[in-house]
Amino acid sequence: MKKIPYALSFLSIIALGTTQIALAEPTSLGIGIGWENSPYKSYSAHYSPIPHIDYDNGLFFIDDLSAGIYVYHSEDQSISLGARYLSNEFKPHNSDNHQLKQLDSRHATLLTEIEYSLITNWGVFSSSVGADMLNKSNSILVNSDYTVPYMQGNFIVAPTIGINWANGKHNSYYYGISHKESSRSGLRYFNANSSLTPYAEIAVQYSFTENMATFGGIHIDKLTGDAADSPMVDKNTVTSIYMGVSYNF
Repeated sequence: MKKIPYALSFLSIIALGTTQIALAEPTSLGIGIGWENSPYKSYSAHYSPIPHIDYDNGLFFIDDLSAGIYVYHSEDQSISLGARYLSNEFKPHNSDNHQLKQLDSRHATLLTEIEYSLITNWGVFSSSVGADMLNKSNSILVNSDYTVPYMQGNFIVAPTIGINWANGKHNSYYYGISHKESSRSGLRYFNANSSLTPYAEIAVQYSFTENMATFGGIHIDKLTGDAADSPMVDKNTVTSIYMGVSYNF
Protein backbone atom coordinates (compact mmCIF):
# COMPACT_ATOMS: atom_id res chain seq x y z
CA MET A 1 0.00 0.00 0.00
CA LYS A 2 1.99 2.97 -1.27
CA LYS A 3 0.66 6.06 0.40
CA ILE A 4 2.87 8.91 -0.83
CA PRO A 5 4.62 8.52 -4.18
CA TYR A 6 7.14 11.40 -4.02
CA ALA A 7 7.99 13.67 -1.08
CA LEU A 8 7.49 10.96 1.53
CA SER A 9 6.80 7.25 1.46
CA PHE A 10 4.66 5.86 4.26
CA LEU A 11 5.76 2.36 5.18
CA SER A 12 2.72 0.33 6.24
CA ILE A 13 3.51 -2.45 8.77
CA ILE A 14 0.05 -4.66 8.78
CA ALA A 15 0.98 -6.92 11.54
CA LEU A 16 0.89 -3.76 13.81
CA GLY A 17 -1.40 -1.60 11.76
CA THR A 18 1.23 1.23 11.82
CA THR A 19 2.56 3.87 9.43
CA GLN A 20 6.24 4.76 9.32
CA ILE A 21 8.07 7.48 7.41
CA ALA A 22 11.20 7.51 5.29
CA LEU A 23 12.75 9.98 2.90
CA ALA A 24 12.00 8.95 -0.66
CA GLU A 25 14.97 7.02 -2.04
CA PRO A 26 15.28 4.37 -4.77
CA THR A 27 15.86 1.70 -2.14
CA SER A 28 15.64 1.75 1.65
CA LEU A 29 16.24 -1.15 4.03
CA GLY A 30 15.77 -1.27 7.78
CA ILE A 31 14.68 -3.11 10.87
CA GLY A 32 12.73 -2.20 13.96
CA ILE A 33 10.63 -3.50 16.81
CA GLY A 34 7.00 -2.93 17.67
CA TRP A 35 4.76 -3.47 20.68
CA GLU A 36 1.00 -3.99 20.45
CA ASN A 37 -1.77 -4.87 22.85
CA SER A 38 -4.74 -6.99 21.76
CA PRO A 39 -8.51 -6.47 21.99
CA TYR A 40 -9.03 -10.18 22.81
CA LYS A 41 -9.73 -11.25 26.39
CA SER A 42 -6.64 -12.13 28.46
CA TYR A 43 -4.50 -11.96 25.32
CA SER A 44 -1.01 -10.78 26.17
CA ALA A 45 0.54 -7.77 24.50
CA HIS A 46 3.45 -8.78 22.31
CA TYR A 47 6.63 -7.53 20.68
CA SER A 48 7.29 -8.12 16.99
CA PRO A 49 10.23 -7.45 14.66
CA ILE A 50 9.52 -4.91 11.92
CA PRO A 51 11.33 -5.59 8.65
CA HIS A 52 11.52 -2.67 6.22
CA ILE A 53 12.00 -2.84 2.45
CA ASP A 54 11.10 0.22 0.37
CA TYR A 55 11.58 0.34 -3.39
CA ASP A 56 9.76 2.56 -5.88
CA ASN A 57 10.72 3.21 -9.49
CA GLY A 58 7.52 5.03 -10.43
CA LEU A 59 6.04 1.93 -12.06
CA PHE A 60 6.52 -0.81 -9.47
CA PHE A 61 6.87 -0.65 -5.69
CA ILE A 62 7.70 -2.88 -2.75
CA ASP A 63 6.61 -1.46 0.57
CA ASP A 64 7.51 -3.85 3.40
CA LEU A 65 4.69 -6.42 3.32
CA SER A 66 2.96 -5.02 0.24
CA ALA A 67 3.84 -4.71 -3.43
CA GLY A 68 2.16 -3.50 -6.57
CA ILE A 69 2.16 -1.44 -9.74
CA TYR A 70 1.02 2.08 -10.54
CA VAL A 71 -1.92 2.33 -12.92
CA TYR A 72 -1.56 6.12 -12.88
CA HIS A 73 1.28 8.19 -11.44
CA SER A 74 1.77 11.97 -11.52
CA GLU A 75 3.49 14.51 -9.28
CA ASP A 76 0.49 14.82 -6.97
CA GLN A 77 -1.75 11.79 -7.62
CA SER A 78 -1.43 8.03 -8.00
CA ILE A 79 -3.60 4.97 -8.46
CA SER A 80 -2.03 1.61 -7.65
CA LEU A 81 -2.96 -2.07 -7.74
CA GLY A 82 -1.22 -4.47 -5.41
CA ALA A 83 -1.25 -7.13 -2.74
CA ARG A 84 -0.86 -6.63 1.01
CA TYR A 85 -0.26 -9.05 3.86
CA LEU A 86 -3.03 -8.74 6.46
CA SER A 87 -1.54 -10.03 9.69
CA ASN A 88 -4.73 -10.14 11.78
CA GLU A 89 -4.87 -13.42 13.64
CA PHE A 90 -6.12 -15.15 16.78
CA LYS A 91 -4.29 -18.06 18.39
CA PRO A 92 -6.28 -19.70 21.21
CA HIS A 93 -3.17 -20.75 23.15
CA ASN A 94 -2.08 -17.10 23.40
CA SER A 95 -5.08 -16.29 25.59
CA ASP A 96 -5.25 -17.04 29.30
CA ASN A 97 -9.05 -17.08 29.13
CA HIS A 98 -10.37 -20.66 29.44
CA GLN A 99 -13.30 -20.03 27.10
CA LEU A 100 -11.20 -18.39 24.39
CA LYS A 101 -8.82 -21.36 24.50
CA GLN A 102 -11.72 -23.49 23.15
CA LEU A 103 -12.14 -21.39 20.01
CA ASP A 104 -10.76 -21.97 16.53
CA SER A 105 -7.70 -20.11 15.24
CA ARG A 106 -8.09 -17.11 12.97
CA HIS A 107 -5.38 -16.76 10.35
CA ALA A 108 -3.59 -13.99 8.49
CA THR A 109 -4.31 -13.56 4.79
CA LEU A 110 -3.42 -11.57 1.66
CA LEU A 111 -5.44 -8.65 0.35
CA THR A 112 -5.76 -7.47 -3.21
CA GLU A 113 -5.91 -3.67 -3.06
CA ILE A 114 -6.58 -0.65 -5.20
CA GLU A 115 -5.47 2.66 -3.73
CA TYR A 116 -5.75 6.33 -4.63
CA SER A 117 -3.42 9.00 -3.17
CA LEU A 118 -3.55 12.76 -3.52
CA ILE A 119 -0.87 15.22 -2.38
CA THR A 120 -2.04 18.78 -1.73
CA ASN A 121 -0.60 21.91 -0.11
CA TRP A 122 -2.65 21.05 2.99
CA GLY A 123 -1.68 17.41 3.39
CA VAL A 124 -2.01 13.96 1.87
CA PHE A 125 -5.27 12.10 1.32
CA SER A 126 -5.33 8.36 0.67
CA SER A 127 -8.15 5.88 0.16
CA SER A 128 -8.07 2.15 -0.59
CA VAL A 129 -10.31 -0.88 -1.06
CA GLY A 130 -8.99 -4.36 -0.33
CA ALA A 131 -10.42 -7.88 -0.62
CA ASP A 132 -9.21 -11.21 0.77
CA MET A 133 -7.57 -13.09 -2.09
CA LEU A 134 -7.04 -16.39 -0.18
CA ASN A 135 -10.69 -16.86 0.88
CA LYS A 136 -9.73 -17.24 4.52
CA SER A 137 -11.80 -14.42 5.96
CA ASN A 138 -13.58 -13.13 2.81
CA SER A 139 -12.76 -9.68 4.12
CA ILE A 140 -13.56 -6.47 2.31
CA LEU A 141 -11.80 -3.48 3.86
CA VAL A 142 -12.17 0.18 2.94
CA ASN A 143 -9.77 2.78 4.33
CA SER A 144 -9.49 6.56 4.13
CA ASP A 145 -6.93 8.72 5.90
CA TYR A 146 -5.48 12.21 5.95
CA THR A 147 -1.90 13.10 6.87
CA VAL A 148 -0.26 16.49 7.42
CA PRO A 149 3.54 16.00 7.38
CA TYR A 150 5.77 18.63 8.94
CA MET A 151 9.47 18.82 8.03
CA GLN A 152 12.11 20.81 9.87
CA GLY A 153 15.67 20.09 8.82
CA ASN A 154 16.35 16.39 9.34
CA PHE A 155 13.23 15.92 11.47
CA ILE A 156 9.81 14.85 10.15
CA VAL A 157 6.54 14.59 12.08
CA ALA A 158 3.40 13.21 10.41
CA PRO A 159 0.10 13.14 12.32
CA THR A 160 -2.60 11.04 10.65
CA ILE A 161 -6.31 10.54 11.21
CA GLY A 162 -8.28 7.87 9.39
CA ILE A 163 -11.10 5.39 9.42
CA ASN A 164 -11.44 1.75 8.33
CA TRP A 165 -14.64 -0.02 7.34
CA ALA A 166 -14.75 -3.82 7.59
CA ASN A 167 -17.53 -6.00 6.18
CA GLY A 168 -19.48 -8.50 8.27
CA LYS A 169 -17.54 -11.50 6.96
CA HIS A 170 -14.27 -9.95 8.16
CA ASN A 171 -15.73 -9.22 11.59
CA SER A 172 -17.42 -12.62 11.87
CA TYR A 173 -14.13 -14.36 11.06
CA TYR A 174 -11.98 -12.42 13.52
CA TYR A 175 -14.60 -11.64 16.20
CA GLY A 176 -17.52 -14.03 15.67
CA ILE A 177 -18.46 -17.19 17.61
CA SER A 178 -19.84 -20.13 15.61
CA HIS A 179 -22.47 -22.53 16.98
CA LYS A 180 -19.82 -25.25 17.41
CA GLU A 181 -17.49 -22.85 19.22
CA SER A 182 -20.36 -21.71 21.42
CA SER A 183 -21.12 -25.30 22.43
CA ARG A 184 -17.46 -25.99 23.27
CA SER A 185 -16.65 -22.77 25.06
CA GLY A 186 -19.90 -21.65 26.66
CA LEU A 187 -19.62 -18.27 24.93
CA ARG A 188 -22.78 -17.06 23.22
CA TYR A 189 -23.17 -17.46 19.47
CA PHE A 190 -22.17 -14.23 17.77
CA ASN A 191 -22.49 -13.34 14.08
CA ALA A 192 -20.88 -9.94 13.54
CA ASN A 193 -22.02 -7.21 11.19
CA SER A 194 -19.84 -4.60 9.50
CA SER A 195 -18.22 -1.88 11.58
CA LEU A 196 -16.05 1.24 11.49
CA THR A 197 -12.66 1.63 13.18
CA PRO A 198 -11.43 5.21 13.49
CA TYR A 199 -7.73 5.63 14.22
CA ALA A 200 -5.04 8.22 14.87
CA GLU A 201 -1.28 8.13 14.60
CA ILE A 202 1.80 10.26 15.06
CA ALA A 203 4.88 9.07 13.16
CA VAL A 204 8.33 10.64 13.34
CA GLN A 205 11.68 10.30 11.62
CA TYR A 206 15.10 11.81 12.23
CA SER A 207 17.92 11.48 9.69
CA PHE A 208 21.38 11.20 11.25
CA THR A 209 23.17 11.28 7.90
CA GLU A 210 22.25 11.27 4.22
CA ASN A 211 21.80 7.50 4.47
CA MET A 212 20.94 6.63 8.08
CA ALA A 213 17.66 7.45 9.80
CA THR A 214 15.66 6.41 12.83
CA PHE A 215 11.87 6.22 12.93
CA GLY A 216 9.14 5.67 15.49
CA GLY A 217 5.54 6.36 16.33
CA ILE A 218 2.31 5.45 18.06
CA HIS A 219 -0.90 4.21 16.43
CA ILE A 220 -4.29 3.90 18.15
CA ASP A 221 -7.35 2.05 16.78
CA LYS A 222 -10.82 2.40 18.31
CA LEU A 223 -13.05 -0.63 17.73
CA THR A 224 -16.76 0.13 17.38
CA GLY A 225 -19.98 -1.74 16.65
CA ASP A 226 -19.92 -5.53 16.52
CA ALA A 227 -16.12 -5.69 16.59
CA ALA A 228 -16.18 -4.04 20.02
CA ASP A 229 -19.25 -6.01 21.19
CA SER A 230 -17.79 -9.45 20.42
CA PRO A 231 -17.70 -11.98 23.31
CA MET A 232 -14.02 -12.43 22.40
CA VAL A 233 -13.19 -8.79 23.12
CA ASP A 234 -12.71 -6.91 26.38
CA LYS A 235 -10.78 -3.86 25.08
CA ASN A 236 -12.01 -1.59 22.30
CA THR A 237 -8.78 0.44 22.07
CA VAL A 238 -5.75 -1.14 20.42
CA THR A 239 -2.42 0.65 20.73
CA SER A 240 0.83 -0.06 18.92
CA ILE A 241 4.21 1.59 19.43
CA TYR A 242 7.17 1.08 17.13
CA MET A 243 10.74 2.25 16.47
CA GLY A 244 13.63 1.28 14.24
CA VAL A 245 16.44 2.34 11.93
CA SER A 246 16.70 2.45 8.15
CA TYR A 247 19.44 2.84 5.55
CA ASN A 248 18.81 4.63 2.25
CA PHE A 249 20.95 3.50 -0.69
